[in-house]
Amino acid sequence: MAEKEFPAQARVVIVGGGVMGVGLAYHLAHEGWGPEVVLLEKAELTSGSTWHAAGQITHSTSSFGLGKCVDYNIGLYSGKLEQETGQAVTWHGCGSFRLAYTWDEMDWLRHTLSVGRSLGFNIELVGPEKVAELHPFYNLEGVLGALHTPDDGHVDPTNVTMAMAAGARQLGARIIRQCRATNITQAGNGEWIVESEKGTIRCEHLVNAGGTYARQMGEWSGLQLPMTSMTHHYFVTEPVPEFEALDKELPVIRDDKKVSGYIRMEQKRGLIGIYEKDGSNSVWHDHCPWEYENWLFDADYDRVMPWLEESLNRMPIFADLGIQREVHGAISHPPDGNPLIGPAPGVRNYWCCCGTQIG
Repeated sequence: MAEKEFPAQARVVIVGGGVMGVGLAYHLAHEGWGPEVVLLEKAELTSGSTWHAAGQITHSTSSFGLGKCVDYNIGLYSGKLEQETGQAVTWHGCGSFRLAYTWDEMDWLRHTLSVGRSLGFNIELVGPEKVAELHPFYNLEGVLGALHTPDDGHVDPTNVTMAMAAGARQLGARIIRQCRATNITQAGNGEWIVESEKGTIRCEHLVNAGGTYARQMGEWSGLQLPMTSMTHHYFVTEPVPEFEALDKELPVIRDDKKVSGYIRMEQKRGLIGIYEKDGSNSVWHDHCPWEYENWLFDADYDRVMPWLEESLNRMPIFADLGIQREVHGAISHPPDGNPLIGPAPGVRNYWCCCGTQIG
């Protein structure tokens, strides 16, 4: 088929070319559906929320289902995907700690530990001395314990997406960029009709992988998908002199109580990510502008300053450094924290692959 020829029919059409949509195309292709999969992306792959994600992934989850997902993804990102496609994914297997400052938080870590052990994860509950041994720069004042997950890490989300796109294409899937869907309706025979800027395609299965656009896309088909777009900051510091001599990357620190987020290395720089609990910010309540590509908001230091200040207290070696990069982007959030994955209610063969607030 010539590249310029727009397909008229497919078994499944995925609308949205972030890590969720491309990941689904990759896995459907591995299930033998490759030549029957078409993915439409309005701009370039990852240009919505994926490109600005920090890319952490952890075994320390209290959800059995999510735990199985992250364990599979860590295995995929840490070796299999690059071996299969020949495309680098930039996996950093540095491990991580999740800290607890109260006995209630310690009980929660024990619960999470039980989930991880039932799934066979490399996971243990440790004292502050173990954290200090592996991360000597973190101020552990008040820390009672931590969940240590040494197989965790972080990855470049764009590289992962591009590698999965390469794998999907190798197995016959078609990815069409610069092709915005403009309407999705269901025909009388049950087929889905996807209108786009490049033509109309009919399919048996329709997948909404629209990210921050997913809710307004659902409205085309009479669906109300429960999600909203929340903004998230992370900051990258100037190079950290103390990191220069390290021959091994420090573990990611997840400090919910003091930092309300995470701290890790970004090459020889520091990275501070904040999910503020007070004054959190939602955007695009009615409509995410279609023309937005690789969109970031100005940093709102007033909103995140309490946690940013505490992050510098927890990592004193950052205190005298400047901020070299500010990232303040929107991520779709469902009401209960669980991704919207599976069949949409009340319609046949309309699938959601969206509403995912975490890596």
